[in-house]
Amino acid sequence: MDSHQQELRRAATEAFFESLDKLQETLNVDGQPLPVPPPKTAPNQGESEPEISLATLEQAVADIEQFMQTREGS
Repeated sequence: MDSHQQELRRAATEAFFESLDKLQETLNVDGQPLPVPPPKTAPNQGESEPEISLATLEQAVADIEQFMQTREGS
């Protein structure tokens, strides 16, 4: 990786952490930690998580591959 890319990554990392700090300040205005919601419970016996079909998964992979090819060509 060349030094320009390293500098861009360093700057992006720094900006990301600054944004996290600002978000924490915004959400934690009164100095109290935010309440953590209880974990999601398992679905009831009558309910089930939606299943992803093989065709949907294959299409998602194809879309990602196409996206990566267009990014490499830029």
